[in-house]
Amino acid sequence: MLIDIHAHLNSDELKDKIDEILSKCNIKIINAGVDLDSDLETLELARIYKDIVYPAIGFHPEYIEKSEKEMDKILPLIDKAIAISEVGLDYYWIKDEKLRKKEIEVLSTFLEIGEKRRKPVILHIRGGMSDFLQLISSYKLTFIIHAFEGSIKIARKILDLGGYLSFPPIIVRDKLRRQIAKEVPLDKLFTETDSPFLGPEKGKINEPCNVSITLSELSIIKGLGKEEIEKQIEKNFYRVFMQ
Repeated sequence: MLIDIHAHLNSDELKDKIDEILSKCNIKIINAGVDLDSDLETLELARIYKDIVYPAIGFHPEYIEKSEKEMDKILPLIDKAIAISEVGLDYYWIKDEKLRKKEIEVLSTFLEIGEKRRKPVILHIRGGMSDFLQLISSYKLTFIIHAFEGSIKIARKILDLGGYLSFPPIIVRDKLRRQIAKEVPLDKLFTETDSPFLGPEKGKINEPCNVSITLSELSIIKGLGKEEIEKQIEKNFYRVFMQ
């Protein structure tokens, strides 16, 4: 069973061909909302594609300027989800210090809910890693960094804090991600696609079944059978998201 813990099937690039996409492989997908509209779409996808697509409810930090309008409507939806996502810190696109502080406030709200309701949190951290590490140490919850792109030192810090790291198919053309994946124990590792983004070929639309490409690369990196890695990631999925 293939596992994609982070995708956006309701994106413009994929939403009109979901049946075709899901027919290509045997897979379980966590679809992440990024704002109120996409959270609602994610819940509908999970209803239509039950036991294949699972909903994650969140608010992407890139949209922080509309957080005050949407957060009160998003938070009640979390009880319908198996995870909280897509949430986090983005200092790559968000440069204004006041907005960055607001990002931290919003993320803190999601982390508090994750801790209280025992919901795993799948995180987008781009440029705000030091603030995130300072923040996450205050919470007792299960968290996964999606599409991790930091250093080996930071990866080890996340693992020390009990976190998981997830790798998309872009790993086949990313030397640093390959080096980091070699360091991550199998029981702390996930596959994802971030579809339609972060695919194995630059400029081409990514799809969930491409997690198979990530598995093939992890097999080479770790010197283990592809099937062994696939089975362990499936075990990780049930342990983290299905308890």
